[in-house]
Amino acid sequence: MSDLKCPNCQTPYRSGEMVCRVCGMILFDPRTSTVHIRVNPELIRLRRRPSETHELLALGKHTLHLQIRGLSERIVFEEGTSVMLGRTDLNSPDMARFDLTRFGGHERGVSREHCVISYRNAQFYVTDLNSSNGTFVNRKRLAANQACLLNDGDELTLGTLNMTLRFSAGDESAT
Repeated sequence: MSDLKCPNCQTPYRSGEMVCRVCGMILFDPRTSTVHIRVNPELIRLRRRPSETHELLALGKHTLHLQIRGLSERIVFEEGTSVMLGRTDLNSPDMARFDLTRFGGHERGVSREHCVISYRNAQFYVTDLNSSNGTFVNRKRLAANQACLLNDGDELTLGTLNMTLRFSAGDESAT
């Protein structure tokens, strides 16, 4: 049995587990990693379990599915919600942020504050935050600080990290 314990709640865990099953803290083994990552509580609020999907859809919330390097991530948005895409920044833990480090964000040129995806007027928008390596929608580079409308199936590229966007909404009859 391993002597590894969650630094937050002291629950034992096995080597290789990434998240504490009790408190949700991201786990790491200091013998194999020198990076400590904090999870932003605002981001946890936006991420939901599959069992909650029908409840959320009934409330008119919208889901953005990011398909990145063979993995699918889901972020649930309410009207007026924004989430920053980038890499972990321990100096500004107060903003809703989706960390792309585990997808190779650092190696692929993703900035700490690369872009913001927002949901307003029943549509998704992306805004480049003057990133070093640029934000591209369907291979077209976006101007910094100008919102661009996103469509279902668009290819979003941050630096050289590609992802495909899929939307789902509460009203199944809507397109």
